[in-house]
Amino acid sequence: MNYYNHVVVFICSVIYLFFIAYFLKESVNFILLAPCLLAIIFMAIYRFNYVLYIIFFITPLSIPISELGLDHLGLNFAFPTEPILFGLMLLTIWKLSYNFKQFRSIFKHPITLVLLFYLFWILITTFTSSMPLVSFKFFLNRVWYVLPLVFMGVFLFKKPNSISSFVLLYTIALTMVVSYTIIKHANFFFDKHSAHYMMSPFFNDHTSYGAMIAFFLPFNVALFYVHKNTWIRLLSLVMLLILSIGLILSFTRAAWISLFIAFIVFIFLRLKINRVLLFISPVVLSVMLLLFSGSIIKNLETNKQDSSDNLIEHISSMSNISTDASNMERINRWKCALKMFIEKPLYGWGPGTYQFQYSSFQLSKDRTIISSNFGDMGNAHSEYLSALCETGLIGFLSFFSLVLVIVIRAINMYYTANNRTDSIWLLAIVTALISYFIHGLLNNFLDTDKASVAIWCCVSILIAIDLLNNKKQPI
Repeated sequence: MNYYNHVVVFICSVIYLFFIAYFLKESVNFILLAPCLLAIIFMAIYRFNYVLYIIFFITPLSIPISELGLDHLGLNFAFPTEPILFGLMLLTIWKLSYNFKQFRSIFKHPITLVLLFYLFWILITTFTSSMPLVSFKFFLNRVWYVLPLVFMGVFLFKKPNSISSFVLLYTIALTMVVSYTIIKHANFFFDKHSAHYMMSPFFNDHTSYGAMIAFFLPFNVALFYVHKNTWIRLLSLVMLLILSIGLILSFTRAAWISLFIAFIVFIFLRLKINRVLLFISPVVLSVMLLLFSGSIIKNLETNKQDSSDNLIEHISSMSNISTDASNMERINRWKCALKMFIEKPLYGWGPGTYQFQYSSFQLSKDRTIISSNFGDMGNAHSEYLSALCETGLIGFLSFFSLVLVIVIRAINMYYTANNRTDSIWLLAIVTALISYFIHGLLNNFLDTDKASVAIWCCVSILIAIDLLNNKKQPI
């Protein structure tokens, strides 16, 4: 190091120490995180992949800043995941602006095209929103996940063993959270009521917690079959056991049923059932459910089994729409979403506005003991109905089309996979995505970092594998 560099380092050190002393004097202890921030900025510029690996690991361990007592400005976000992703979004925009040619094949991919239209329509409905500031924050939230994880993620996931690294890092951290939750839950003798909040502060409630466990169970099975390292295979089995116990003790009925349906799809895929039959089956099933909906609802109303500590009774309560408060409140939210859509069918009420607008659409006969008179307790409990009432018919169709394109493309890629490793990962991705998108009928979590990182990374993996296997469109 020459004399000039010594002087620069000395001056920077003096400035840094001055700021440390000043802010500590003012009791602003967060200045101590400055070295970590500088290290992340350096890695983001020179080693972008390393920052993505950090994101994978810290996502299950992130907590809302409200838990740190820092939400006095009216903002609430997942710390440290979302601030880092916001910075990566800016860096991705910069990379796109000066070297767009590098991303051209990604932009031409069918999944990307539908994804871009989905984001475009969210932006359009942000301008027509009943609460523009809320909607802009929602749009920004979607973009800071999609840009770094999808567009930059493709370059990461084309590298050997990168998918294994993603699964390992996310699942190790998730297993830590599940272990913490199980130990904490044991103090309450694993009762159902306490299961709703034992995962705090890492997860808001047991439904998102159960959804993410169900999502990563297929990935752990795939990791066992893909990896040749004995210790990694053993670790995957241990994590599989802990996650399975966590899923059971989460008392999350939606996660159980979605994983069960995903497992049935897994069997069909594993048997390589004819794809035409596979794609037609859900359509036929939906038509049958619609035709016999009256009889089905009448039978469901006869079920009086409420949710319970007893697992068998708790499973039976899934179809109770007469007395189970959770199921009845979910129906209340769905009715509100449909009424909101009818009032504003084209542009909707604006992205992210449901929770602030639905209260006036509640009827007294639909309210339950867990309803809020102010409409301030959560979302529409459906990814699809949220899109419908917040972004209108076109927004719903864009989101539904995105789901269809992702799933159909993934299934087609699995059927045409040329090697064993790709085949195993694609089967895991399809199973995991099916579990989430089925769960999305009953809940919505894409506004959380836990689900968004997982879903958009899977989209990135699909695009990466597809482009790598398409010699006409090299990455």
